[in-house]
Amino acid sequence: MQPQQPPSIIVGHLAPDLDCLIAIWILIRKGGATDAELLFVAAGSTLANRPPDDDPRIVHVDTGGGRYDHHQVADQYLCAAELVRREIVPDDRALMRMVDQVNRLDNARATGRDTMFFNINDLIAGYNALFPNRPHHVAQAMLANFDAWYEHEQRLLRLESAFARRLEFPTRWGLGIAMQSDDGGSSRLAYERGAVLYAYRDGRGYMGIAAQSRSPVDLEPIYVDLQQRDPHADWYLHPNRRLLLCGTPKAPPRNPSQLSLEELVEVLKVGRSGARR
Repeated sequence: MQPQQPPSIIVGHLAPDLDCLIAIWILIRKGGATDAELLFVAAGSTLANRPPDDDPRIVHVDTGGGRYDHHQVADQYLCAAELVRREIVPDDRALMRMVDQVNRLDNARATGRDTMFFNINDLIAGYNALFPNRPHHVAQAMLANFDAWYEHEQRLLRLESAFARRLEFPTRWGLGIAMQSDDGGSSRLAYERGAVLYAYRDGRGYMGIAAQSRSPVDLEPIYVDLQQRDPHADWYLHPNRRLLLCGTPKAPPRNPSQLSLEELVEVLKVGRSGARR
C-alpha cells in the first residue's frame, strides 16, 4: 500500500549504490514522489542527524537505520529496495524480479553468470566516478536506465507467458520450438527447454528461425523451401546459415511473410535433405 502522502525529501547516502538508487527510483516512479528533492548524507547517518522516521515528509533509504534501511537486520535476502518495494508496490511482478537481482548483488549472492560482463553496478560506478561530488546527478542519470530495465522485465514476463503456449515439433536436427508473441521470440527460453531450433512470429508479422550456435544446423535448405513457399517475402539467410529472418526492427521488410506460425513449423518439420547449392 502506498503511503498517504508522498515524501517531499528523499535522503540517500553519498556515492549511491544500486540498492540506494533503486529504492529512490521506486519512490519516484511508483510512490508518487515525482517532485521530491533528493539529498545525500554520509552512509549510516541521517539528515541533520535527526531520527530517520520522525518527519513523514522526509524518507531515508539505505541509511540512517530507519524503516527503509536494512543494515540493522542480519538478513542476506533483504535490501533497502526490497523494503520499499514491499510497502509501495508489493504485487508488481516485474519489480519483484528487478529487486531480486538487486538483492543478490547487494548481498554478494550473484553468480558468475550474473557478473560475467559489464553490468548495472559497473554503470553506477562509472557515474559515481564522473560525478564524485554530485550524487544527485548520479541518481538522475540512472532513472532512465531503471525505466528501461523495468520495461525489459515486463517484456520477459510477457515472453514467458507466450512461451507457455509454444509449439514443440521434431526436426531432422532435434527438437524445434516455435512461439508467437507481440514481443517476438526468446532463444534463451527455447534453448533452456532443449531446443536445437526455434522459430517465432511477432505482433508485426516479423518472423525468424535460429539454431543453437554449436549445432550442426544448416538452414540453407529451409531458405530454399521458403523461397518457393513464400516467394514474395523478404527472407534473409545469415552467412552462418543458422539464422533466417523475415523482418526485424533493424531491417523492416518491404514484403513481410504471409505464412502463419503453424505453416512455418510445417516447413521446418519437413525440411530438405539436399546439400548446399
